[in-house]
Amino acid sequence: MSSDDNLILTRVEDNVGIITLNRPDKLNALNWELAQALARQLYTWRDDDEVRAIVLHGSGRAFCAGGDVDWIAGEGDRPLPGTSDPSRPIPRSQRKTPGGPLFDVVRQIVAVDKPVIAAVHGATVGAGLSYAMACDRRFGDTTTKMAAIFTSVGVAPDCGISYFLPRIVGLPNALMMVETGRMFKAAECKELGLLDELVDEGQAFAAALAYARELAGRASVAVDMARRMIHMSAAGSSLEEILDFEGIAGVIVASTSDAKEGTMSFLEKRKPVFRGV
Repeated sequence: MSSDDNLILTRVEDNVGIITLNRPDKLNALNWELAQALARQLYTWRDDDEVRAIVLHGSGRAFCAGGDVDWIAGEGDRPLPGTSDPSRPIPRSQRKTPGGPLFDVVRQIVAVDKPVIAAVHGATVGAGLSYAMACDRRFGDTTTKMAAIFTSVGVAPDCGISYFLPRIVGLPNALMMVETGRMFKAAECKELGLLDELVDEGQAFAAALAYARELAGRASVAVDMARRMIHMSAAGSSLEEILDFEGIAGVIVASTSDAKEGTMSFLEKRKPVFRGV
């Protein structure tokens, strides 16, 4: 078990990287430092071949209650453009991208180039909802409550929710969620498509970990390239662009040992033993 100033806890188990948001007293609300640690960890694991899938979850009573209100209000130690006193010095880099590492987490969830599975419980709102939506699949338990709560506290949607939400729940439901800030209970989240799997209370992490282990045991280069192609398609690539990339990806994946193992095991009528190479 390792930590980054205890704001996140990480470990690797059966080729699955596990990240735990660790501000339980704040319902894992995001501040600059937590987001920075999370983005950094995702970036680090991109090049770690031991990690073939990732589970993201939260400690305590919630997955993530969104942005830390004290910081968003401009009262924290780190100034925030738009809400902090204009006389407070703000780093040049932050002036160009006010969301800083909070936005970068979303980029890294996609760019890590490995399946990222969300295990959610309790409050999953605001930026916490954004992070869950950016993941490949969401497992939630019966305590889960989700809301695109932004306008309810007078702020605009952020952290990629405007990109992912309509792709997951459809345009009318996405509009309703961001316009009303309405809170949805677990069964409603499943019905809307916000949750892919709904399990008993306290079982979301175990279910997400089991799924991640399944993915980690597959031909991981093929899985990662397939994931990349789906993201390209969702981002608006044309059919011709996708066909070209599928051709390139096919050649890359065919050169792996797992591709040879997969075809031989099929011919020999046995279960393949993939090594991730």
